[in-house]
Amino acid sequence: MKVIRDTPDQLIVENNPIWLAVFVTVFGLVFLGIGLAVVSTEMALGLMFITAGLGIAIGFNMIFVRRTQLILDTARNLVELRRRGWLGYSSRTWELRYLERAIVETSRSGDTDTHRAALVISDGMDAGTHPVTWVYSSGRGAERAMNAVNGWLDSHRPNP
Repeated sequence: MKVIRDTPDQLIVENNPIWLAVFVTVFGLVFLGIGLAVVSTEMALGLMFITAGLGIAIGFNMIFVRRTQLILDTARNLVELRRRGWLGYSSRTWELRYLERAIVETSRSGDTDTHRAALVISDGMDAGTHPVTWVYSSGRGAERAMNAVNGWLDSHRPNP
C-alpha cells in the first residue's frame, strides 16, 4: 500500500496489486503453454493443462486482484473504503469521528508472516475491526498504511 495524497484535508492510501496480477497471469500462461505443447501428443493431458492455465490466469485474477483505496476526508467528515475488481465495485463509509486508529493484522503460516492493514471503528453500527484489503501480503505495505493513517489522524483529525 502506498500513500497517494497526504494533505490536512485528505489522506488517500491505495493498494493496486499489479505485480500479483502479472505473477498470476504468467503462472497461468505457463500451464497454458505446457498444455499447447502436449495437446498434439496427449490430447486429454494437454486439455487439462490448458483448462488449468486458463482457470488460474482468469479465475485467480478475478478473485484475488482488487484495487483498494482508503480515503480519509475532513471536508466530507468521512472514511471511505473503495474496492474494485473484476467482480464489481464496493464502497463502505464511516464517519471520520468513529475511526479510532489503524492496526496491522498478521497471519502466521509456518515460518512466514503476512500482514494487512485494518481500521478500528470505535462506535456506530459498524463498530469493530475492518480489514482494508482482504488478502494478507508480505512486505511493509500494511505497516506503511497503518503509519500513514495514524499519523494523519494524530495531526489532522478535526476536533469534534
